[in-house]
Amino acid sequence: MIQSTVIEDFVNKISRIKLGDYPDYFSRTRDIFDARLVTYTNKNQNWLFGAVLGEIGANTFDHNFSFSDNIIKGIFCDFESNQDFVFMCDFGAGIKSTLSKSIPEINNDLEALEIAFTKPVSGRAPELRGNGLKFVISSIVENKWNLFFQSGNAVCKADGKGYFFEKSDYNHNGCFCVLSCKEF
Repeated sequence: MIQSTVIEDFVNKISRIKLGDYPDYFSRTRDIFDARLVTYTNKNQNWLFGAVLGEIGANTFDHNFSFSDNIIKGIFCDFESNQDFVFMCDFGAGIKSTLSKSIPEINNDLEALEIAFTKPVSGRAPELRGNGLKFVISSIVENKWNLFFQSGNAVCKADGKGYFFEKSDYNHNGCFCVLSCKEF
């Protein structure tokens, strides 16, 4: 699992990210995100890890239709400052708000996150969509990588041994994650 100090350091940075610090790491549009991801993936040559990052990043643009006026739009992606970890963060609607459009009976962030990572969900019936985060979690476990993913006050932690969900004292509007393709 990713060490709690790494998570705490990133959480402490989030308020500065929200204020617009670190503009070089922010992708306001999908084409900028895609270009940065291709550059990162070409550099490290780990195509599957690049696909996992791409799925998470694409969700920011595919599902966040309602950002508050005073909130920075897009996704923060730090591929460079730490060779062991990738940090990603957005300030969008979050998993619960997004899934509640298709499943209105979702009660809380934890339930929403569990559904997002374990059940196919689509708001575009009869299309079979909604498998992106299932791909993420299975890739993390099968390759013995590490993931910390949070939306609202719900957390998913995953590594080569499996995954679990828990509540956090910290509440994040949107989603953020810390990923590593190294085994700890």
